Amino acid sequence: MTTQTKARRRLLFLTLCLTYIATGILAALPGASLPQLATDTHVSLALAGDMFALSGFGFILGAILSGSLISSIHPKYWLASGLLLLGVGSVATALTSAFPVLLASQLVKGFGFGFIDISLNSIATLSFEGNLTESLNNIHGMYGLGALLGPLLLAFGLQLFNSLPFAYFVGAILGIAVMILVLPQRVPAPSRRVKSNTPAHSTNRVELRKVLLRGLLWLMLLQLSLYVAAELGFGNWIVTIVSKSAGISLVLAAPVATAFYIGLTTGRLGGAQILRRGWLSEKGLLYVATVGGTIAGIIAALFPGQLFVVYIASALVGCFYGPLFPSIMALTNQRFAHAIGLVSSVMMVGTGASSMLLPTAMGVLLPVIGINWVIAIPSICCLAIIPPMLLTNRTQRTTLQSSEMQHTMETLTEAPSVP
Repeated sequence: MTTQTKARRRLLFLTLCLTYIATGILAALPGASLPQLATDTHVSLALAGDMFALSGFGFILGAILSGSLISSIHPKYWLASGLLLLGVGSVATALTSAFPVLLASQLVKGFGFGFIDISLNSIATLSFEGNLTESLNNIHGMYGLGALLGPLLLAFGLQLFNSLPFAYFVGAILGIAVMILVLPQRVPAPSRRVKSNTPAHSTNRVELRKVLLRGLLWLMLLQLSLYVAAELGFGNWIVTIVSKSAGISLVLAAPVATAFYIGLTTGRLGGAQILRRGWLSEKGLLYVATVGGTIAGIIAALFPGQLFVVYIASALVGCFYGPLFPSIMALTNQRFAHAIGLVSSVMMVGTGASSMLLPTAMGVLLPVIGINWVIAIPSICCLAIIPPMLLTNRTQRTTLQSSEMQHTMETLTEAPSVP
């Protein structure tokens, strides 16, 4: 690899990291500022929580659109478009006093997220295939860094300037800067599709159909969807839960989300180092993260009004949650690298559905089952990851054994007979 190629890869890696820092900032702000957004738009907390459903719906639509066209339109253009939509939707969220506009802005923001996740996943898979799990853990660690900065910026803006939009503007400006940075770069893209009247296209369709019929893909999708439900459910509601449970202001409660995202960043960056040094296998890391995240989440649910306990528990939840998303996504990409656009769309649509349903359901259930049970729901989702994870590993072992047996039989068949 030449020096120029290494420099281009470093610049691309830095760009993807900055993308997720901006994305993390703007992703964390609606959950951290939910009580203020509800007050500004004159609706209840439960009704304001509907914006999470609209954001998730927009994410699904954006993922479907970009995933289906990722081989026709270069991923960097999808990435730039996503950053623009994310910034516009986020600024509109902070400035509006009308609830319908709040919902519409979250829909636009969701579109941006869908574009960003599909394009970034495609770019990272094609650019860093040799060490994809480690690279994705590092890149997604930057999402955690942005997400922990978001609540801090929110508290800073409210405390010093009494301004809710301040944090949103910072995230949007960073997103626009990254958009300008990515456009001139030479970024790898998936192979373009062959025209429909050629035999190769029919072959591609058969291969894609085989991918969609693979049980392994749907098991991986279930794991990722449960994780996203757990992360967004906890991250979007923990500030509100602590504020209501402890009877403190949003300024004092917002840093609990920062503790969560500090843990998330630490978990992802630490997970990359654990894999690099060989201290745990990818599967071992996933099991430890799942069990640890469940236990820490239960502790946070038991003591939401005890600030010292809930701050530490939130940090631990983030730390254990950290490696889950990038590791599951990397394993999926490696197994279905030949159909990255389709597989990315399937995975993002599934996670978009979970991000749309669970945070909204938690808002509806809050007055019904109480604070402790609502914030325990993410822990239940985290624990539920283990069964499909076990089935995935079993399916892989069975497939590997079948392949080895078939290879052995072919070898014996082809061997010359001895008189």
